[in-house]
Amino acid sequence: MEADLGALVSIAFFDTTHGKMDCRDCHGGEKFAATRAEAHEGMEPRPSATYAESVCAPCHNEMTSTFATNMHADTAGCSSPTDALVLARSTNDEAVIQGLDNNCSTCHVSGCGDCHVSRPQFNDGGLVQGHVFYAEPNSSLNCMGCHGSRIQKEYTGAGESEKTVLKADVHWSPGGMQCVDCHTVEWMHGGEEYDNRYDSPAAPKCVDCHPADDTFLAIGMHSKHATPESNTYLQCQVCHAQDYNNCTACHVALDENDLPFYETESSEFDFNIGRNYAQDDSRPWDYIVVRHVPVAESTFDFYGEDALGNYDAVPTWKYATPHSIQRVTRQTQDGCSSCHGNRDIFLTEDDLAGLSDLERAANKDVVLTEVP
Repeated sequence: MEADLGALVSIAFFDTTHGKMDCRDCHGGEKFAATRAEAHEGMEPRPSATYAESVCAPCHNEMTSTFATNMHADTAGCSSPTDALVLARSTNDEAVIQGLDNNCSTCHVSGCGDCHVSRPQFNDGGLVQGHVFYAEPNSSLNCMGCHGSRIQKEYTGAGESEKTVLKADVHWSPGGMQCVDCHTVEWMHGGEEYDNRYDSPAAPKCVDCHPADDTFLAIGMHSKHATPESNTYLQCQVCHAQDYNNCTACHVALDENDLPFYETESSEFDFNIGRNYAQDDSRPWDYIVVRHVPVAESTFDFYGEDALGNYDAVPTWKYATPHSIQRVTRQTQDGCSSCHGNRDIFLTEDDLAGLSDLERAANKDVVLTEVP
């Protein structure tokens, strides 16, 4: 092979199904060309970007036909007007949607290749195995390439908290579990439309691997707080999550070259238990772990001043499932006293001190007025 081709494509690739295809079958270009520039005319570097209409569809239609409904492919989780972080707060939909399209959508995958052949384009791309396709995304190179600031730091124990020493999630070390062990292909490839990622019936749940059987109930705290019959029913992470990353005040804009960028004011690892402000059959607990989201009243000011005039429509401390699991945490290490009466781990009025009236109002159903 020519030197430049050999640097990108491994010999092993040519023994695979995709390696036996002509490059132009997927990427286009001109077959009879005298120069490199002519050969690359009409070439598509990311031929899987259109999902159902992509070059992957003829062979993988059962996946490409549904993937557009997955939240890796669109921004429904942020922009749905019914249960969203963003549009539910909007008083200027045009400005907010422009910001979502310019800035927020850049985080979402640019095609099947972002998971199955290269690093995500959001993370500057680059072939992982010399163009060899792999069925399961690589946790470090693919998944954490996008999910870095929160999940990677939490899951691998790379975060830092001022209140405790953080360890890697027990599923990562010593468990050695990969992202796809919980986030299965059925969930990743879509097929059902939903406003919130937790509403998908295929979303992973602790009870998928840890059923409430006799062994589970033999643990005293489980029988007190971990069943629907409990007087006070707790989300599993209330006891078993370590501190996790919380971000504050993201601002989106375009630079002088009309390229999108964003800035957040701060982020820190902390832990807060709040009231379950949206109890339903899939989230039946009385108390839940809540994470601060980075949507500020001024997030979209570049596109339209005061565009989030309904800022109090949904909480800024939202339901969360941190990837920071340990059996013993700072809220369980000394038994009941680690949690009961411990104001520091509950979301209280003290945590809202100094915030705007709208943000305080947004969290009225989450914050605790009395610490259990």
